[in-house]
Amino acid sequence: MRWVQTAAVCLALSPSAAWAGDFDFRLNRVDKSGSGILYDCSSGSCAVNQGRFNDFATQLGFVLAPRLASPAETLGHAGFHVSAMWSGSFVSNDQNYWELTDRGQRNTAAPGFLQTLQLDVRKGLPFSFELGVNFMWLVDSELFAPGMEVRWALQEGYEYVPDLSLRGAVNHMVGNRDLLLTTVALDAVLSKSFGLFGMINLAPYVGWSIIMIAATSRVIDPTPIDEADPQQNFVFEEMGLTSRVNHKLTFGLRLLVYVVNVSVQGEVQMLADYPKLGLDF
Repeated sequence: MRWVQTAAVCLALSPSAAWAGDFDFRLNRVDKSGSGILYDCSSGSCAVNQGRFNDFATQLGFVLAPRLASPAETLGHAGFHVSAMWSGSFVSNDQNYWELTDRGQRNTAAPGFLQTLQLDVRKGLPFSFELGVNFMWLVDSELFAPGMEVRWALQEGYEYVPDLSLRGAVNHMVGNRDLLLTTVALDAVLSKSFGLFGMINLAPYVGWSIIMIAATSRVIDPTPIDEADPQQNFVFEEMGLTSRVNHKLTFGLRLLVYVVNVSVQGEVQMLADYPKLGLDF
């Protein structure tokens, strides 16, 4: 029976047994005509399409960007908050770089709507500060984006004056061997809470975010089957945090009943070099 056990172990460790979802991707993939999506090797040496790489990284960075998800008020120095969040993002699947995904490689249409699930943990600190960590997963993929945030309320709790806070947050994508992706968000949030019936609290809020995305590729092999041809390997030029400064408008409503907190929000995302990514809910 030893050979059966050995075969079972080899099968479990085999790369072909690894799970991959619709939205996992590789940067060396080709389109349906057999041409490289992000590169061209027809002349014997590979020339990269840096613009497509930047566009793909920017849109993916927005999908995995830190979510605002709360009004300007902080939790207080003794406060503690745990929440789960679902988000959906529209992407420009008319652009062929979304054919880099597993779904785009099949005869089905490239993805046009990506979903994320996120777990947030936040802790209130003295002097109107708040520290949080989060763990985001791109649904139907092996991509995760852990992150952290720091919030400071410049003013909160005044009866006739809206609350105002500033936040800095960062997420870093893991789970892909071709791309290193980091997203930084700097936010200003304005909100005002209202009590209803003595047991319900409503807090509409609006926020403006500056989104900066850094992307770096590892060495890309356009001919992975031919291990004797490493000369065509290439890397993409690094996209720095300040090379594309993008913006996002967030509007939402939080409903608080005793200790149960339910928030609904939308995001209008404005990319510097692309018309509009879409809405998040």
